[in-house]
Amino acid sequence: MKNTLTPLLFLVFAISLYSQDYNFEFSKIPENLINNANSVVLFEDTFIEVQSQNQMTIEVNSAVTVLNKLGDNHSNVYVPFDKNQKIKSIETFIYDATGKEIKKVKSKEYEDVSAVDGGTLYGDSRMLYYKYTPVSYPYTIKKNYVLETINTGFVPSWCPVDSYLTSVLNSSYQIKSSEGLDIRFKEKNFENYAIEKEISLNKLSYRITNVEAISSEPYSPMLKEMTPNLLVGLFKFSLEGINGEANNWKEFGEWRYNSLLNGNDEILDSTKSEVLKLVDGISEPIEKAKIIYEYVQNRTRYISVQEGIGGWMPIKANDVHRLGYGDCKGLSNYTKALLNAVGVEAYYTIVWAGDENREVEADFFSMQGNHIILNLPTNNGDVWLECTNQKVPFGYLGDFTDNRNVLVITPNGGVIKRTKIYEASENLQKSVGKFEINNIGSINASLKITSNGTQYVDNLDRNDGVSEKELDALFKNYFSSINNIRFSKIKVFNNKKEMAFEEEIAFEASNYAVLIGDEMLMPLNAFNRSSFIPDRVRERKLPFEIVSGYLDVDEIEIKLPEEFNLVYMPENKILESKFGIYITELSKISEHTYLYKRTIQINEGEYSKVEYEEYRQFRKYINKYDQSKIILKSKP
Repeated sequence: MKNTLTPLLFLVFAISLYSQDYNFEFSKIPENLINNANSVVLFEDTFIEVQSQNQMTIEVNSAVTVLNKLGDNHSNVYVPFDKNQKIKSIETFIYDATGKEIKKVKSKEYEDVSAVDGGTLYGDSRMLYYKYTPVSYPYTIKKNYVLETINTGFVPSWCPVDSYLTSVLNSSYQIKSSEGLDIRFKEKNFENYAIEKEISLNKLSYRITNVEAISSEPYSPMLKEMTPNLLVGLFKFSLEGINGEANNWKEFGEWRYNSLLNGNDEILDSTKSEVLKLVDGISEPIEKAKIIYEYVQNRTRYISVQEGIGGWMPIKANDVHRLGYGDCKGLSNYTKALLNAVGVEAYYTIVWAGDENREVEADFFSMQGNHIILNLPTNNGDVWLECTNQKVPFGYLGDFTDNRNVLVITPNGGVIKRTKIYEASENLQKSVGKFEINNIGSINASLKITSNGTQYVDNLDRNDGVSEKELDALFKNYFSSINNIRFSKIKVFNNKKEMAFEEEIAFEASNYAVLIGDEMLMPLNAFNRSSFIPDRVRERKLPFEIVSGYLDVDEIEIKLPEEFNLVYMPENKILESKFGIYITELSKISEHTYLYKRTIQINEGEYSKVEYEEYRQFRKYINKYDQSKIILKSKP
């Protein structure tokens, strides 16, 4: 639920300021915070003052005791800055286990490094960076820095419990604003935590104390989805010198369209004529869109641009056309411009991209997201376009941006929509093949694998564009259960038209089946054995989540050696569970030929902690039956 500040006064408390004379002696830390922890946050206090629509000061004062090597990530100091965000002061101190100061970091010891990744062509985001190399444990690192920025569109949030195996002795957050600059906020996951707070018209204060470390567990949801998180924003804000005002997503979208997008999608008449020729004679909008999408894929490449307002405003469509490259903003805006030129409706769309399935807060507007895609509304529903990838088919998103709330920017304002959900049955990998066993147990096999949905991009990323030598190594790993494997054929094909990735393999291997006296033991599943069993967790404390479901269907023809009779075959199996289904079937085709069918479907979903062991057992059974063998006996 969204909140706005009111004159109502809740719990009142004073936020303590910690100074250098704080007692950093390790023995003073409560034992319950040391247990099960790699580090302990002694204090982390954030103080924010919004002086005007385009002036904000941020002070962060923190101290963390690192207990062991696994907690060393807390010893790294990162303080971001750019031309519009200045570091006014920075101090870092190191203390030993007795609380004695052993080091004060000198100004020359901070490195001035780029804060953008290696795929960025140019960007002005930088940081002061310092890495401490410990000589013993435990130690404490205390940091204090003050930032001044003109960008009030980004108000730091408060997430006091943001790392597994880190306990928190004291964390606080305070923000105050000048009159007329009302603060917005949203509290998430506060229910199970004792949080003190003070709320008034232009001031927010929060504090949490004595939070024990949380252990990471297999399949746990994102920690931020379970621990306290305070989102904060302003109704009047500024971004790189561009002022804005909004009360909801619609108005925020209007501001973003008018201030950051409008006019950047203009193209030259010559460019328009070129793309109109491409779709000449085609009336169906989707067919036009497919042609334009392929055109963009063939003539552009992705290069990140993160400089000033360019971090938020796309470069002009004409510049992308001329240069042949752009970042997600530029390429999406360029594709939108070309689509609009041929009469196809398309909208710039903001998304949180990543495997963790983070989404835009539907009831809290702010500068959110880390990626741009396109939305094409049609009579048959929304089509979504990823404009930075030259390999994926038209309309394909994958698990990088699927199934999450996004912000669609239209001339009439912002609209929250949800991207495509790939159901388990759509994430299909179908394997059709055959193999033959000779009288000494060698195997000769051929297989075609066709992958769709999220499994499409998984296999595409793994196999497409790699060398023959790399493919050989990849498939030897894929068929690691088969020793002495030798490939005679490896062919991969990105079938964009059918939105499928195709792999064709042929190989032989000795000793696939084992001879013991006059008997032969042969694994039934040669191609797609599941050996995965989730780790055991005693007294699990967290719920678990299967983020993406999938479906594997295998149909394999098996020819047995004529010199042997089949004397044992496992029973057909059907396992049904809330987590999915597993089916195996072995049927006779002819005297020495059998058809092996295997289906496994794993369902996406959120489950309680008490269901985790049930899921483990389900996967254990799958593992067991995937190892099934048949027994052959030589003919007299």
